[in-house]
Amino acid sequence: MKMNLANVKIPRVKIPVKFSRFLGMAKLKVQKHSPEILLVSGLSGFVGTVVLACKATTKLPGVVASHEEMVDGVHEWEKYSDESQKEIQKEKVKVYAAIAKDYICLYGPSVSLGLASGACIIGSYSVEKKRYTGLLGAYNGAMAAFETYRQRVREELGDEADERFRYGWKKEQLVGETTDEKGKKKKTKEDILTLDGGEPSQYARVFEQYIRDGVPNPNWYDDPFFNMQFLKAQENYFNTILNTRGYVFLNEVYDALGFDMTKEGALVGWVQNPPSEPSNYISFGLYDIRDPQKRRFINQQDNAVLLDFNVDGVIIDLI
Repeated sequence: MKMNLANVKIPRVKIPVKFSRFLGMAKLKVQKHSPEILLVSGLSGFVGTVVLACKATTKLPGVVASHEEMVDGVHEWEKYSDESQKEIQKEKVKVYAAIAKDYICLYGPSVSLGLASGACIIGSYSVEKKRYTGLLGAYNGAMAAFETYRQRVREELGDEADERFRYGWKKEQLVGETTDEKGKKKKTKEDILTLDGGEPSQYARVFEQYIRDGVPNPNWYDDPFFNMQFLKAQENYFNTILNTRGYVFLNEVYDALGFDMTKEGALVGWVQNPPSEPSNYISFGLYDIRDPQKRRFINQQDNAVLLDFNVDGVIIDLI
């Protein structure tokens, strides 16, 4: 009898929207924390492997004694038996197969758990590597798009406009007064560039008395000349490290200047590529003569300065 599938009604199960959304979010959270879950599972599995192996080892003397009796028995049987050599070999194979089975049963669980634990740890590393590669690709894509945009600005409006847009500079007119040789006063006007609020880049830091509220910078002194010489010395030092070692992470500079290290600072920095032809350099942005605040710092008229670091980007991807 043939069944007409067109007439078969399949019951529909309706899942509440809230429950479906709960399952979806739970799955997403598990995917988010999958590297940690796999790593913890792998480490816990290795602990279980050691425990199982130790328990199995306590039973080993009895198993070994039993095997010795089995082997001695088959050898005695071989010595006094009238069976053919073929039958004797079959009996030996059975004995050794039984011995192998006992060892597999004894240590099989610990070995299996150890292999599964290793697979979990390798899986955790694989997931993290894929995520890191994806994030690195997204970052490099964003940087490439940004550089393309800057290149268009430079071609259309010039280098000065590019830097003005990037760092938030704005033109202001400074009105002053001078006295000539005859004692007559004359008004003067000078166009200057000032920072239009905020930091020039996400990596910039202000070198001043406090790192943040209530936390002093151990490298800052109430002496403009000392602070200027300290920053120059650190800039020269890290340029030497760059030329001798071939790379410098931004976090190394942050730490030396007394700033808090960041997640981004562990990835970005400077690299000499190729190392045999050093052409790159590290700059703290101290000598921007268009910035009146930096001019005052260099001239020892101010005791704080905004540092902006000319990092190359994620240096691991540049090697």
